[in-house]
Amino acid sequence: MAKDKGVTIIIKKIQPNKAGAHGGAWKVAYADFVTAMMAFFLVMWLMGADEATKAAISHYFNHPNTPYDKGRDPASDTANPLGEKFGQGDTILKGADGGVPEDLVREPLHDVKQEVADKLGEQVFGLELDADVEALKFSMLGDDLFEEGSADIKKDGEKKLDKLAEIFKKVQGNILIEGHLDSKPLLSGEDPYLFSTQRAVTVMNYFTKHHQMDEDRFCPRGIASRRAWAARAPSSDDARNRRIEFTVMPNNVCTQ
Repeated sequence: MAKDKGVTIIIKKIQPNKAGAHGGAWKVAYADFVTAMMAFFLVMWLMGADEATKAAISHYFNHPNTPYDKGRDPASDTANPLGEKFGQGDTILKGADGGVPEDLVREPLHDVKQEVADKLGEQVFGLELDADVEALKFSMLGDDLFEEGSADIKKDGEKKLDKLAEIFKKVQGNILIEGHLDSKPLLSGEDPYLFSTQRAVTVMNYFTKHHQMDEDRFCPRGIASRRAWAARAPSSDDARNRRIEFTVMPNNVCTQ
């Protein structure tokens, strides 16, 4: 009779993981520690800052959409301390319960519109702001800017364009310049599209040559009588048909 073979016992030794010191877990803990220390020193610095610095920092966080070159929010005489707002903001720009004036959020060109109205007044018409497409549109009479039947700018027209150039220099964006005419045949017999384009280009050249503005910001077009203002006015002889229309927008339509 064969003898039973003995049972083989296998002993498995599990070595402890010694890679902890060389792994990545400590990096996470160290990053948390450094972040906490940065926050601690920031709080300590704020506690030691003067009241003017505290007010400026508080105002920045309560009014993040205020243009950097405008200083304090024009709708706020005093900075609102952090932590004293109530309610939940709709977006990071809007903030909580009026943290940022809604007109500046909805209408980023609101300040430009107001400056055009203040400095040019009745010299412009059709001033409107479309917040949905971020475009500010207004017009100036061609009869006020150009010599009759010509694309040459009047002396008085130069003064109006000078005021407009100072406003455009502050705007980040592009300007569409459209020349419009009425339906009457031109005395010179020129093509109305070419003539209206020439007027638009003349205005652009005035800005670039006399005010050193970047030509790439402008897009001149000739519309002739295709979009008459008279569609919104009672008379087809309305002088507003002969106009230069400006549209300020963030995108350059000439490159689209």
